[in-house]
Amino acid sequence: MGKLFLVASFISLLMADCEPNIENDKRVIIKGEIVAPQANPIQAIEVTTSVEEYVLGKTTSNSDGSFEMVAPESYDQSFLIAINVDAENNYTSAKIFRDEDQIGRPKIYDLGVVTLRPTSNFTLTTTRNSTTSGHVNVQINYLSTSCVYDFNNGLQEDPSHCYEQNYISRTTNEINSNLDLQLKVMRDIPLQITYQIDEEPATTIEVTPNQQNFEYEIFY
Repeated sequence: MGKLFLVASFISLLMADCEPNIENDKRVIIKGEIVAPQANPIQAIEVTTSVEEYVLGKTTSNSDGSFEMVAPESYDQSFLIAINVDAENNYTSAKIFRDEDQIGRPKIYDLGVVTLRPTSNFTLTTTRNSTTSGHVNVQINYLSTSCVYDFNNGLQEDPSHCYEQNYISRTTNEINSNLDLQLKVMRDIPLQITYQIDEEPATTIEVTPNQQNFEYEIFY
């Protein structure tokens, strides 16, 4: 019985060390308004507060884009306000971190107006339409669909972590002579596709996904 008690106590201690640091059941208010680029309100966008994998609070935006919730405050440095991060809709996401240089902690996180941009489900297909054994290398340069902010008396955009430039590269092989690449990208924002067949000069084209589901095909 003594050994079982020691094991149970040790497990409880480990779990306590992993849980968010919430002192005296303190609560904070998180509020704001979510809009599209033309200031049109966006409804049913999920907003959460969390520490690591622990969700502290959750709500969704109203028909006018507004949201407000009361959630536990945590003093952990990983305290995060996330907007639309896990939702399956066609807008970008935002991550808001607390400025750890602040003196004290705000009781109200007024995010003001948060603008989300529409996204597109982009599919690139490469199809070999000849009898040659050539291989094709494809690279897509595109913008990420997330933006990171610091909160210090309002949102402070982090330019180095907002809609960053990304790329993905793939090459066909003997087993698979065709490629299908699927990405979530910014809608109405051009992306660049560069492809090269064997040792031939590379070709770069610019494509603008302008629909919710946008497909583009390359024949070689």
